[in-house]
Amino acid sequence: MPESADTPDFFRPRLVEMIDLRHPLAVLASCLPWARIEGARAPRFARRERAGRRSSALALPCLTRRVR
Repeated sequence: MPESADTPDFFRPRLVEMIDLRHPLAVLASCLPWARIEGARAPRFARRERAGRRSSALALPCLTRRVR
């Protein structure tokens, strides 16, 4: 991986070069209040401590199936 975003990668174009900023979805995205959206949603995705539960192999049939 490149050490910084400014490191040139000759085999892949940068994301900003692939996006047409005049596209309606790009214009809409530039108008959204991303800081407010992130601030409102961050508590929902915050790391929480919770007790783990053991599950038996019977609860996971995909792990007990034989491969033919």
